[in-house]
Amino acid sequence: MTSVEPIADRAAKLVERFGSPLYVYDAERVRTAYRTFAEAFPYAPVDFHYAIVCNKNQHLVRLLHELGAGIHANTPGDAHAALTAGVPAHRIVYTGTNLDDADLTFLLDHGIRLNLDSVDQLRDYAARCPGGAVGLRLLVDDPRRPSRIGVDPAELPEALEIARAAGVRLVGLHMYAGTNNLSLSRFLTCFDRLLAAAESLPDLEEVDVGGGFGVAYREDLPPLDLPTLGREVASRLDAFSSRRGRRIRLVVEPGRVLVAEAGTLLVKVISVKERGGRRYVGVDSTVGNVVVQSVYYPHHRIEALSPRGAPVAVPTDVCGNTTHSRDFLARDCQLPPLAPGDLLALHDVGAYGYAMSSHFLNRPRPAEVVLDGGEAVLTTRRETFADLLATQVGS
Repeated sequence: MTSVEPIADRAAKLVERFGSPLYVYDAERVRTAYRTFAEAFPYAPVDFHYAIVCNKNQHLVRLLHELGAGIHANTPGDAHAALTAGVPAHRIVYTGTNLDDADLTFLLDHGIRLNLDSVDQLRDYAARCPGGAVGLRLLVDDPRRPSRIGVDPAELPEALEIARAAGVRLVGLHMYAGTNNLSLSRFLTCFDRLLAAAESLPDLEEVDVGGGFGVAYREDLPPLDLPTLGREVASRLDAFSSRRGRRIRLVVEPGRVLVAEAGTLLVKVISVKERGGRRYVGVDSTVGNVVVQSVYYPHHRIEALSPRGAPVAVPTDVCGNTTHSRDFLARDCQLPPLAPGDLLALHDVGAYGYAMSSHFLNRPRPAEVVLDGGEAVLTTRRETFADLLATQVGS
């Protein structure tokens, strides 16, 4: 996992020092992923904004900002996390839905650029910021694919009228092609729709291809063809900019693709049962600590870090430490013989792992550690039972 020493060689020492379960991130893998992603888009000007919703670990956010990344905020809380990590407001762009007055005030007071999701929200902005500049999130799905996201292209004339009346310039157009998308054609179809709609915006300065760049969690799945996607996006935007007579900025919002494969959850085997032709390996973690099949995406690679031989010919389920009927961290695995005290590594959990962990099932959340330059940096302390009730008041 790290260029200094493989995770299998460090796991026991990390667990001894920081406890189990334990999130471990490889900083060098994040750096490599960012550089690879950025090189896939041969266009200028281009701006990359890390989608902080998938992992707000402050060490990783600062690392990505040092590499040149801004931040994509999906909520005011995302923006707060970025600001706290030291990212300046002018490097943060908010694109989300249904801002109430307090949300809008927070973002405007901090000088954060906005892409708004509805005509109603544009009215709210125009009333607050006459003479301002703002972007819109566009609905890029056709009527056969219902979606709540964005302003319908048919609503753009109304949006332009609202903007003109308040002296507001519509300077950006944003799209959302969906999460964990591995389809090149899906991205390009949506981008073509975005550019077609952008023709009607006279003050346009940037188009935002959004995020959702997928990770092939299963080894038998083909990865997203990023180099081809980047070239096709660049070619289309080159032609669009030529028609406009000026360069339109490209904004891209990678998230999962930068951090997913850099993250590992280390867990300890507690018990092993075999019955009815299946093996049940119980560990010291739970679905409350990580997103798994029942919550967000269907598969994580799992590895025994102290293998005792070849995989046994028995389907194996890795079970959490609660009696919740769906508390499985992995199903139908091929793992070697295991015994209490052995360590397992749940791979590719750097995105939407800790970020979607919770107090469901009342297990405290794990610690987070970043391996960077040969050092193991504790970035998030392990929770205690007291943290489960820390926000409750009275009795």
